[in-house]
Amino acid sequence: MQLDTQLPTHLEAVTCLDSLVSRFQDSAPLEETVIKTATLGIAKSVQVRDYALGSIGLTLDPADSVTFIKALEVLGEASPALLAIKSAYLYELDDSIGANLALNKALSLDPTHSLSLLLRRVFSASWPIGSLKAMREELHPKVVEGLVSLATVRVGEGE
Repeated sequence: MQLDTQLPTHLEAVTCLDSLVSRFQDSAPLEETVIKTATLGIAKSVQVRDYALGSIGLTLDPADSVTFIKALEVLGEASPALLAIKSAYLYELDDSIGANLALNKALSLDPTHSLSLLLRRVFSASWPIGSLKAMREELHPKVVEGLVSLATVRVGEGE
């Protein structure tokens, strides 16, 4: 597990995220240090962010995904990355108002956040809900492959 003075490695962040999703699915308590490690990874690494975007929805349905992300926001760090991920799942639930509110908040925190800007274009183009899900599912294995070479690299470095 990460030391307080260091950012987690990509592997630590992904492992913590997977553990949290599993514990959430089992209605088990979510541990603070695990939440911090996962949310730091999501906030500081494009690869961990993209992994979270794909993996949460592979395990949880869209409604549970939103609830899980809201828990991470409250208990961890509400970063532009986490808010963008939440907006994608809200969009999949056909909640365009909630999706745009989350996206607006993400862009207010970082007007240059790449995933938020991409999702803004997706929402503005009125992409079919299934297309966003299909894109997530298609890209997830490629993101997992990319993480292999970053496993021992601290988030925010080497990307």
